[in-house]
Amino acid sequence: MQQKVAVFTGQTQTRKAIFPTLITTFGVKKNEDFTGRVVAEVTMSDLFARG
Repeated sequence: MQQKVAVFTGQTQTRKAIFPTLITTFGVKKNEDFTGRVVAEVTMSDLFARG
């Protein structure tokens, strides 16, 4: 994930902040890979919540 952010930043020459977000069906396992790299997570229940 960090490499993808670096490539995107290099190709677009942006100086703005990048916020890696995962869109998943059931969520992800919260381990050191997730907590150190992903800023936000969106699940199916978030997409289809009423209210």
